[in-house]
Amino acid sequence: MELGILSLGDHLPDPRTGERVSQAARHQAIVEAGVRAEELGFTMYAIGEHHFNDYIVSSPSVMLAAVAARTGRIRLAPAVTLLPMADPVRVAEDFATLDLISGGRMEMVVGRGISTKDYRAFGYDPAEDRDNLDEKLALLKALWSADAQPVTWSGRFRSPLKNVTVQPRPLQAEPRIWMGSGLSEGSIRRAAEQGHPLFLPSILLAPEAYAEPVRLYREVMEEHGFGERAFVGCCSYVHVQERSQDAKDTWEPYLVQYVEWVNALTGRQMKADYASLIDGPAICGSPAEVSDRLQAVEELLRPDVHLSVFDPGGLPAEDVLATMELFASDVMPKLHG
Repeated sequence: MELGILSLGDHLPDPRTGERVSQAARHQAIVEAGVRAEELGFTMYAIGEHHFNDYIVSSPSVMLAAVAARTGRIRLAPAVTLLPMADPVRVAEDFATLDLISGGRMEMVVGRGISTKDYRAFGYDPAEDRDNLDEKLALLKALWSADAQPVTWSGRFRSPLKNVTVQPRPLQAEPRIWMGSGLSEGSIRRAAEQGHPLFLPSILLAPEAYAEPVRLYREVMEEHGFGERAFVGCCSYVHVQERSQDAKDTWEPYLVQYVEWVNALTGRQMKADYASLIDGPAICGSPAEVSDRLQAVEELLRPDVHLSVFDPGGLPAEDVLATMELFASDVMPKLHG
């Protein structure tokens, strides 16, 4: 199980002080965390994409380019690119550029997102999000095909293309395209039938909630002859300090604020009870406790990649870096055995 980091880019005030860092400081902190992630031995750094709310990162390709310029090994991914709201031609161009300047370290993750308001703001019907994603994903794959043949294409959700070759070309012959999927049977089957690696959603659910979707995904991948490509990625919200109680006391106001904010933003009803959160979907405690919890996730889901969300809820940048460093020194070696 490879270990990486995901920042979703929420920009909330520190619940202990009520102060909110500037948007510039938040963006800079996300970039600095990506640079430090490579130094600490993490293998992937992913940044989310959102629009019109206090998840303030709307251009992960730009953010990842800033990380790429200061790193040389860590793989870089959007999580996720909201392809139904985008032009696949621009997505192909922007992320091919990222692949070139990073030396072939870009990985693509695409998905539908969760906000119907966003679809309408970009001029699309949210009721057609699945068909929209399927069509644009097929076009993206054609634009990135290894043979670089000119593409002639027409569809419902973008104007036609006639005999075009997108430039620049990605450095990788065929970049990996993960499907950031929901947990419904239809979503899982769609990812598997198309032969895509699966990235599980970054929602706060206990690991057991993902077991059946992962089993189904691997089964359908085998049925369609894609068994060797059945890669699974997952993520957890994580906080670690030397002493278990210190970790739990420090993190409580940040995680609770974050969950309450997400509930208000999305209309979800996730439990904001802190004891329930850290006993189930979130992982918090001493290095030994965190490594034990992550080993349980590894045994249950057998993921190829696990991303830790270290920075939710307004947690100060220095605390984010401290937990990353302790994770790398005291948790990572136990997971790598």
